[in-house]
Amino acid sequence: MNSLELIALKDFPDVEPGHNIVELIINNINTNNVPIDDFDVIVIAQKVISKAENRYIDLDNINISDQAKKLALKLKKDKGLVQAIINESNKIISTEKNVIIVEHKLGFININAGIDQSNIPQADNLALLLPENPSKSAEVIQTNLSNQLNKKLSVIISDSMTRPYRSGVINFALASSNIQSLIDLKGENDMYGNKLKGTEIAVADELSSAAGLLMGQSDEKKPIVLIKGFNKSTYEVNNAFDLIMNENEDLYR
Repeated sequence: MNSLELIALKDFPDVEPGHNIVELIINNINTNNVPIDDFDVIVIAQKVISKAENRYIDLDNINISDQAKKLALKLKKDKGLVQAIINESNKIISTEKNVIIVEHKLGFININAGIDQSNIPQADNLALLLPENPSKSAEVIQTNLSNQLNKKLSVIISDSMTRPYRSGVINFALASSNIQSLIDLKGENDMYGNKLKGTEIAVADELSSAAGLLMGQSDEKKPIVLIKGFNKSTYEVNNAFDLIMNENEDLYR
């Protein structure tokens, strides 16, 4: 594997609750006149999945706990948003510097439990939650796309996140299907013949990050990126959830 080709599909329609993501992607592929090959990877922005699955929540119509009231007052944040963050989290890790960092109920660490208020309708006090089961969403989309296009495809659902000790956000793999998301190189030889002892590669995150350069983070309207040329078929297929580090092994907690 010496090169990759990344293609952002243009003119993807606005997604509404109940829309069929597979149908939208296939129509968009045809509109863009892009050929699909075996082993192509389709990276999908989390937001379009959440919109199709109607993961909207009205922050004005949410029961507010005493914990949320106190925290919202302390941080000068919307009470409904704080309550939604609490509802979507296993626990709050930090509220330093006026930022709520949590362990999401799906297991990973992020800010505001991944709840988003950008690029969604602003008429009401709405917020958009992460997909309830992104692994299942990825599997259903991957299976249907592969069957309908008659190709062996992989799917990654990506989102953006901050990182410890680094500025800025970067795309990562929220979930995946039919791809080598985490490659374990322990026991293989390096270029000098030494045995690798602890090297694992977060391939799904690397691909998501590359796709993020084309997706953008504001008004680009390119939530679907096709990656051609990726082939790590000699390694085991696994879900991007394998990249979640438990607290006992996490170097940053």
